[in-house]
Order: sequence, then C-alpha cells, then structure tokens
Amino acid sequence: MTTKAQAVKREKIAGKAEVKPAPEKVIDTTRSAVPFDTGNIPGPKMAKAVMPAVPGKMLAKAKRPLLIVGSEVHDKNVLARAVAIGKTGIQIAAVGNSYTSLGNKGLDVHYANLHALASYLCDPEWKGLDGKGGYDLVVFFGITYYYASQAISALKNFSNIKVISIDKYYHPNADMSFGNLKDDVFLAALDEVIKELPKR
Repeated sequence: MTTKAQAVKREKIAGKAEVKPAPEKVIDTTRSAVPFDTGNIPGPKMAKAVMPAVPGKMLAKAKRPLLIVGSEVHDKNVLARAVAIGKTGIQIAAVGNSYTSLGNKGLDVHYANLHALASYLCDPEWKGLDGKGGYDLVVFFGITYYYASQAISALKNFSNIKVISIDKYYHPNADMSFGNLKDDVFLAALDEVIKELPKR
C-alpha cells in the first residue's frame, strides 16, 4: 500500500509536483485601531478601522472630495504619494507649511489655515476653496496628530461631511480611519488607496 507521503515523493521525483504561487501580501490597516493619543477618547462613536481600498473607492466616487495635507508631507516617499493622489484631479488643501512642497507640482492645491478651514467646512453655505461648491468627502493625512484631531472633531460634531483619515495614526473622531501603522505599512497603504483612483 502506498502512503500519501510516498505518493508526494514520487510526484516530486517525476517532476509533476504542483508549484503553488506565493500568497499575495495583504496590507492590513485595521489593526491597532486605538487612539494614538491615549487621552483622545471622544465617546461611544469612534472611527471604523478600514482597509486601504475603502478610502480609495470613496475618493473615486465622491463628487467633491478634498484632501487636506499637513507638514509631515515633506518626506520624499510621503510627498510622492500625495502628488500621485493630486494628479488624479482631487483638490488639495495644504495646511501648515506643506505648500512649500506641494505648490510647484502642477496640482489643484490651495494654501489654508487648518483651524479656519475646519470652521469654513462646518458652514453648509461655504462654496469651497475654488468657489465651485462645498465638499462631500474630506480626507486627512500628514498633519500633526493633536492638530488634526481637533479639526476632525469639529467636522464630526458640526458638519454633515464624511471624514476619513488615511494617516498613519488612528483618528477616533473620523468616520473611518487607518489604525496606527508603521512607516512601511503606511506607504504601502497609500499605494493601495492610489490604485483605486481614476487615472487622468
């Protein structure tokens, strides 16, 4: 009687053993979904931790999305991803000193003060940075954590705009957020977001 191990050995010898492809690596951005700042507990309603394809698809479907980018964008790897998102036609609000890296890239980028911008976004009559109307989706990344947290909190409590954080920190006040990510996972997650966006 031939055992299973003997049969497998014979197949290998005959060169017929089936070679299985390596499994595709999945970028999981839902782990460690706890407030990066341990005191940032906003109450029972907290952001849903999502995989990177979700914000990518939402950005692709939004009628008037706005990407808010902060001063942590100066890193060349992060900057390349911000530019790639902007090249799909998504309008960018450059807060802090991020305009110095984004302003000369041929993108639809506008300088804004984050506190003022959050206040404007809470006004349903505001016509946007370009005067063409309000926004239906706002996406944050590359902003100092505690600074972004307050702006996202204002939008959560005083607007009807959907808010997503694609930063490397979990933001509990957003509607959806990545968990707390290591740098390499963060960059890979941004690449996954970009894959979902329409090419222009």
